[in-house]
Amino acid sequence: ENLTKMAIINNAGLKANALKVEGSKALIPNAFSFEKTEVYYEYDQNNLAINNEPLSVFGIQQDFLFPTVYFSKKRLNRARMAVDSSQYEIRVKALKKEVASRYYNYIYAKEIESIYLQLDSLFVDFANKAERRFELGATNYLEKITAQSKQRQLEIKLEQARQDVEIAYRELRTIIQNKDSIVLAKATLPKVQLRQVNINETPEFIYLSNYLSLSEYGNKYEKQQLLPDISLSYFQGSNPTLNQNLFGYHLGLKIPLFFSGQKSRIKSSTLAYDAAVQDSIQYNIQFQTKLTTLNSKLLKFQKALDYYEKDGTILSEEILNTADLSFKNGEIDFFQYILSIENAYEIKLDYLDNLNRYNQTVIALNHITL
Repeated sequence: ENLTKMAIINNAGLKANALKVEGSKALIPNAFSFEKTEVYYEYDQNNLAINNEPLSVFGIQQDFLFPTVYFSKKRLNRARMAVDSSQYEIRVKALKKEVASRYYNYIYAKEIESIYLQLDSLFVDFANKAERRFELGATNYLEKITAQSKQRQLEIKLEQARQDVEIAYRELRTIIQNKDSIVLAKATLPKVQLRQVNINETPEFIYLSNYLSLSEYGNKYEKQQLLPDISLSYFQGSNPTLNQNLFGYHLGLKIPLFFSGQKSRIKSSTLAYDAAVQDSIQYNIQFQTKLTTLNSKLLKFQKALDYYEKDGTILSEEILNTADLSFKNGEIDFFQYILSIENAYEIKLDYLDNLNRYNQTVIALNHITL
């Protein structure tokens, strides 16, 4: 959980998404922005006052959209911010999934390294003893070179396991993006708990719902563009021989007579809404398909784990103990002993492999996304 918090704080991609949400939020009041106010001076010799002298006119003019257009645009801006917010939540969810996946993969790599470390230590001891037994004439050359070969193979596998640990650690740091190195407590690979996921509560579903609203408000906003604009102006006029100011005002409507272009925009926004509806339907189908697939995979790994948890672990320990005792008592030879040791540890490795696959599937289900 601490790693997840660090990732949410540090991850640059997530910061970019958060800034995008803030940008959308900042644009909401933009719905009530107006065109620049025109202040003008006018002199026309044909514009005569009551004293038959031309007037010098000073005026101010402001154009407005139809009032409902502003509220329509505000709803559109809010819907756009909701879409960006749900996109941010999708990114947070994906980040949590990546952190969990890479953390448990790291623990798995450490467990594998630990097993190969035990095997390497065991086979180094075998190789030394076989060398000594060969020098004393107590064994043959084949046993000696076999022990050395096995020890060398385990040495290579141990080095590969160590490299896998380093890779897993780097991948975890890449997603967390912490400046300092991360100190991870030693832990055994646990079994991740499965959570029930409600499709209606997933960020992706919320995103599609918000996107549907955005498309709907976009369509309504385009229709509002067919309403007339309003123009208001106020002016005063005077001349040097007139001892008073004459005033007037102007109220006008800008009516769209040619709106084929706007009709195209309305049609486009209607089609965008219809497409959003189909996206929602498609998402539901794909979600259910992926959910079924992941549950099938989980059942497969669970059955394997049931065997290991019930019988496998016990069998592994019995094989190790019996092989060790039989070898010391001379009941089995060196090659049988090696085979038994490898079988016992193969059970442990298979168990860890299935446990890691099970955990990764649970993580995919807990943070299910398409």
